Amino acid sequence: MHKKTIVFIAGGLVTIIFLLFTWDVVFKYSGVLTRVNYIFYDASLKVFHKREKSDKIVIVDIDEKSLKYDGRWPWPRNRIADIVKALQNSGAAVIVFDVLLPDIEPNIADVLLKHARVSKDIPVTIADYLSQQLPYFDNDKILADTLAKSDVVLGVFFNRDILTGKLGKPIITFTNPVNLVISQMPKFIGNIPILADSVQYTGFTTTNPDEDGSIRRSPLLIKYNGDLYPSLALEAVRAYLLIEKISLDLRDVGTSKVFLGVQLGDTYIPTDSSGELLINYIGPAFSFPYVSASDVIQNKFSPKIFEGKIVLIGSSSVGIGDLHSMPLQSIGYPGVEIHANIIESILNKNLISSPLWLVGVERILIIVLGLIFTILAAHFSMVGLLLLTLGMMGLIFVFNAALLLKWQWVLPHLMLPYLQILTLGVANSVYGYFFENRYRKKMHDIYGQYVSSEHIDKMLEFKDLHALEGNTKMMTVLFADVRSFTSISEKLDARQVKKFLNTLFTPLTKIIFEFKGTIDKYVGDMIVAFWSDPIDDPQHASNAVKTALLMQNKVKELAPFFAEQNLTNIGIRIGINTGIMHVGDMGSEYRKAYTVLGDSVNLASRLEGVNKKYGTDILVSQATKDQCNEIVFRFIDCIYVKGKVAPTKIYEPLCLLGKKTAALEVELEQYKKALELYDSNDWSKSKEEFAKLTAQYPNIEIYSIYLKRVSQYETSPPPQDWDRGQHLVEK
Repeated sequence: MHKKTIVFIAGGLVTIIFLLFTWDVVFKYSGVLTRVNYIFYDASLKVFHKREKSDKIVIVDIDEKSLKYDGRWPWPRNRIADIVKALQNSGAAVIVFDVLLPDIEPNIADVLLKHARVSKDIPVTIADYLSQQLPYFDNDKILADTLAKSDVVLGVFFNRDILTGKLGKPIITFTNPVNLVISQMPKFIGNIPILADSVQYTGFTTTNPDEDGSIRRSPLLIKYNGDLYPSLALEAVRAYLLIEKISLDLRDVGTSKVFLGVQLGDTYIPTDSSGELLINYIGPAFSFPYVSASDVIQNKFSPKIFEGKIVLIGSSSVGIGDLHSMPLQSIGYPGVEIHANIIESILNKNLISSPLWLVGVERILIIVLGLIFTILAAHFSMVGLLLLTLGMMGLIFVFNAALLLKWQWVLPHLMLPYLQILTLGVANSVYGYFFENRYRKKMHDIYGQYVSSEHIDKMLEFKDLHALEGNTKMMTVLFADVRSFTSISEKLDARQVKKFLNTLFTPLTKIIFEFKGTIDKYVGDMIVAFWSDPIDDPQHASNAVKTALLMQNKVKELAPFFAEQNLTNIGIRIGINTGIMHVGDMGSEYRKAYTVLGDSVNLASRLEGVNKKYGTDILVSQATKDQCNEIVFRFIDCIYVKGKVAPTKIYEPLCLLGKKTAALEVELEQYKKALELYDSNDWSKSKEEFAKLTAQYPNIEIYSIYLKRVSQYETSPPPQDWDRGQHLVEK
């Protein structure tokens, strides 16, 4: 199966799996994913969500200092009354108790009176005196009377095990049974009746920690005995804003009703489907103003610190044990500050939420991300996959940041898109690692005998796979043949011939590989190579000619070595042509070869043989010469090749342009002048120039060839319409 097909199938399956996890009925059974989701949620709050200090809330803290000053908890109710009176006198708007008062405090005067009445040794006058003192030591009554003088919210605690105290009034009473998706509790710990009846507001302090013990959300309402009761924070805001009623924003889902939010005056509080609010923490512990309870009792506080504020009475003491874990702090977070955060966010309308419709956005996001990643992954290397994975996770990060910072929304399953991309990235990388290793081995097996390892690596990098399928393109081909090989082989046995060819061809092949060439074949004493496949090479003609020049130099370097073996006059002849060729894996079902075919290939082969006629070592066609601006050429002749109608101009490459000497410059100018005279049919003057060239450069055979030719034309001129291509090349 093709790699892309496998990648698409795998990507689709992973996307479908993560899509299923967006349904809570599936997600809640994946404990690990739930824990990971908590980590992502907590990290988002730490990174993105910045808030200012509160100016509406102050916390009176029953801290270690207070316990040291006034003794262990619980304190006498009259001491609590002293705190309340101090707050009332300081102008506190609402006083909120995050402490429970479920037990009646014994009246010490009543205890002594009962003892006096049963004791025969205590005079009646003492008993009468104690009877008169009862009101002064009724601390519950003292606190109740104090509470009644201001807006106070008492706390109750819903639970499943203990039922004690008085609850207070529900905020919503249903006349008909409603199948409402909400937390329901069978029991509660309330306050003693005298205290419960003294206040108008009562709210529960119950919170629901997540599986890891951290408190990220809190119910606004709890259902008890068919009615709805408000949270401590909701009642505190209601008392502060003087709002009597709230309304519920519900949606019918089947036979049930689920929450969308709660309307409190002009403030809409978005919740999850069970009426729980995501807590928008403003920071770690002690982000709100704190005043020690002992300082309140001793009147050691700023006069205006409580004025017009909501004052929560709670504890940060380890001994009382109201410490929790939350997203910004793993341990030691005071429970009273949880309620303070909820109050703060409602008052400032700074609420984070995961609306029900955001699940749809999340599903679309997962589908789109999966589709984009899967399409792109099929075209990426392992390094590319790593960058793609990190890049897309970065985009998700930016998307979540925008949701939270601009609209204060949080995806309900925040970690799913991250894990989806990470899973796709890892899966594709693992598969790509094994696939690319197999593919790399296959490519080396196929092309290793044709091109260099570096060339194959480049092919793998660009995924250029068309060569085996066949292609027609502009290319350059080179034929190199050992000169006089027949006479050489007659001096050697089979083993020596093999050694000779290996010694010669190995460095020549290395040069071909260095200049991006591809070995077509070795045919006896001949090497055939081509350029611009399997990887396109814009400089294919130039690289082929440079290869030929270096091959000739290498043969000269090897000459002394061969001479030691009594092999002299070792040389090679090279023909090069550029043109349209057919390239690919060609042959039969039994055997194939990666090769080039076409007339352009045949011309290169014939040019190799033409060297013998002109005494040259390298010949190239006009098409090749035209693409080699950095190489110096010498024009050789116009020739007819069998099967061609028009003559072909051929050239001999001499050196790179940068290595052209002044002497060579003079020689070529003189040669150019002789050719111009030759082309103008001025045989006598042309003869003079070629005679000079032959005398000056006796080893360059082309000059003597032209000298002999113009000598013949001087006595037997060619026709007036001759095309200078009179020399038929058979091969």
